[in-house]
Formats: sequence, C-alpha cells, structure tokens
Amino acid sequence: MKTIATAAVAATLCLSALPARAIELTYGSYTSPTHTTNRLGIFPTMERIEADSNGEITFEPFTGGAMGGPKELLGNVSNSVLDSASVVDIYVKSSLPVSAMISSMMAIGGDHRVMAGAMNEMQLLNCPACEEERAANNVVGLSWSAISPVHIICRQEAGDLAGLQARKIMAPSGLGPLVQAIGMTPVSITTAEMYEALNRGQLDCAVGSRAWLDTYNLKDVAAEVITVPLGSYFGVMNWTINRDVWDALSPGQQQAFKGNMAQNIGDIVWAYEADDEVAIKAFEENGGKVVDPGQAFVDAWAEQQEATVALTIEKGQADGIEDAEAIVTTFLGLVDKWTGIVADAEGSKEAYIKALQTEVFDKI
Repeated sequence: MKTIATAAVAATLCLSALPARAIELTYGSYTSPTHTTNRLGIFPTMERIEADSNGEITFEPFTGGAMGGPKELLGNVSNSVLDSASVVDIYVKSSLPVSAMISSMMAIGGDHRVMAGAMNEMQLLNCPACEEERAANNVVGLSWSAISPVHIICRQEAGDLAGLQARKIMAPSGLGPLVQAIGMTPVSITTAEMYEALNRGQLDCAVGSRAWLDTYNLKDVAAEVITVPLGSYFGVMNWTINRDVWDALSPGQQQAFKGNMAQNIGDIVWAYEADDEVAIKAFEENGGKVVDPGQAFVDAWAEQQEATVALTIEKGQADGIEDAEAIVTTFLGLVDKWTGIVADAEGSKEAYIKALQTEVFDKI
C-alpha cells in the first residue's frame, strides 16, 4: 500500500509539473488585415498574448469576412464556429440590445478616448444586464474599442446643409434618426457593404472615421469630407471569446489576455488618430475636398446632439429594456469621469493605459 501511495504521489507531482495545455485560437474579423484595428491593435495584442503565455496560446486569424460578416460573427463565436472575434453590437442588436442601446449614443462622443474608457468600465463593472446578454450568447467580452470621431464622407460635392439634404447616407448606430431629422435619408447597410454602395451610387454619403478613406479605400470613391465631427462609435467588442473556450483556459492563460487589454485599447484609439491624419492629408493631396458645411449645419447638428440622450432612453424603453433610463444615466456618469481622466492624462498614451488598468481591469 505504501508503494502504491508513493507511486500515486509521484504521478500527481509529475502531472502538476506539466505545462498547461497549448491551444490555438481562431479569431474572426470582417475587416481587412490592413484595417487600423487589426494592424495596430489586434495583431500586436495577439503577439503579446502569445509571448505572455510562453507560447501556450497561438492564434489563427481570419480577416476580411472569411469566417463571417458583421452580422454573423457573434453567432459564429457563440456556436463554436470561431473561438473569438471582433463583434460590433449594432449589427446584432437583437442579441445585444443593452450594449447597442448604450453605443447608439455615439453623437455625444466628442473624444473616442473618453468613450472607450467609459464603455469598458460600463460593460465590465457597471452593467449586469450587459453581462447577462453576453452569457445568453455563450460569450465572454474582454474589451471594447472606439473609433475616432466620425465625419460625413460623400462621393460628390455637397458643401453645406442644403446640399446634404435628401442625400442617401449610411449612418451607423443611433445617428440614423439624427441625420434624418436634418433632412438626409439614412440607408441601412453594413460597413462591409459601404464601398460598393458608394461606388454604384446606391449611397451618396457615409458616416465614418477619416481613417476609413484608406482602410476601406473610400478615397477611391469619395470627393468630399465634411469637417464637423458627428460623434464617436464605441460599441466594438474587439475581444469576444466563446465562454466554453474561455473557461477551459488555465488561470495563467486567462491572465495573458487580461493583462493586455488596456494596452490593446490604448493602441487602437491612438492608432485611429494617427491614421486619420495620414488619410486626410493624402486625400487632400490627391484632389479631395475637406469642407466646412457652414453655421446652419452646425446649429442643426447641435440640436440633434442635445436630443440624443432622451431619444436613446425612449427607444430603449420601447424596445423593452428594463431600467433603460438608469443604464443610460450610469453610463453618462462614466463619460463625465473619463472626461476628467483623459484631461488629466494630457495626451499621454501611457497615462491613459495606466488609468484603464487601475480603473477597470485591476477591478475585474
């Protein structure tokens, strides 16, 4: 018996000394491998996770919609077709209604660094309803990113409010009703369909980051960019992982993800700023026009921005979201908090990442 017990102990010690199981995780994105988020955010984060897990975690990325478009990626992660993906909540609103309600307030997003900070703190620490809807979809959300302030990009010159009115426009999230209120005609398509729709004249304009001139090649079909920013979209759950896959990871492997999320967000929001500058400079150098639409447009848009919070609450209640007003109010408080944090960071990416780590990820 002693020999058997000794052998059992020895076997247990040998097993405990074995390294954690190596795993290759698939990752899906409908955007191209050269897209700002992938090139300067997701791919570098994958490399850091691989290093921090001592090679136990590796990735096989599928970009450009190879494993699903923006409407399919959540379901593909949920059903284990993919291990992980980037998920945009507005395209799967019926599955993530609370998250989509929050991100529909993109008109208030004057600073994408603020909105990314507020969204991560909301989703990970202050929104039980958000966690419930992710659980219902069998996924875990690790981080959210925000794109730089969006602008109207048109295939033909418009110039001012009168010139923009009656034009067909792709306006994401909650911007659709707002651009309609100032006289434009919103068209419901995804960003993956945007280039072709502009090229074929199915769209006159699109609302997006100026970096999209390069990342979606809109420079090839656009003649004009309007200077007035319309807000920032902050509903991209860029690390969405199948819950069963996540639970099967060792604590050390999970930490390799958790320890890199603040850096991932900082990389993305700063990358958008840099890519914006490069894209708009090249656009102008090649004959594209950057146009001030005039005071009438500024005033009309300001009215819509003031109305967006009340409209969001009203729409959320109509969609059956319990405590819609309380959820929106909580988020607005976090926007105020992160406005102060970003101001204190004084443009420092390092200070911003540190704040994300201490205010959000260290508290999970």
